[in-house]
Amino acid sequence: MSRKRWIWIGVLAVAAMAIGAGAWASRGQVEYASIATGYAAKQTCSCLHVSGRTLDSCIADFPEEARENITVAQEGDTVRASVLFGAISSNAIYEEEFGCRIVN
Repeated sequence: MSRKRWIWIGVLAVAAMAIGAGAWASRGQVEYASIATGYAAKQTCSCLHVSGRTLDSCIADFPEEARENITVAQEGDTVRASVLFGAISSNAIYEEEFGCRIVN
């Protein structure tokens, strides 16, 4: 093999290892984001529909870091919380007899 080909193989191997290391390092972050969006959707739904507060007031209850990273939107009786531009999200719905519950 030529020297140029060996260099490209080395570059591709290093890139593959870097991608693998990044995936390994972030393996728990997806689960954490899923839990965080579920919590945010349920808490905000309860805050809105059970406590009767405004959306801005409910979001103010979250820590500042969470407010910066989680997007919360209300549509009727449904509250959606998402991160990473909607890549990971959870929904909670209010039902008169039962209160709020997560629906995914």
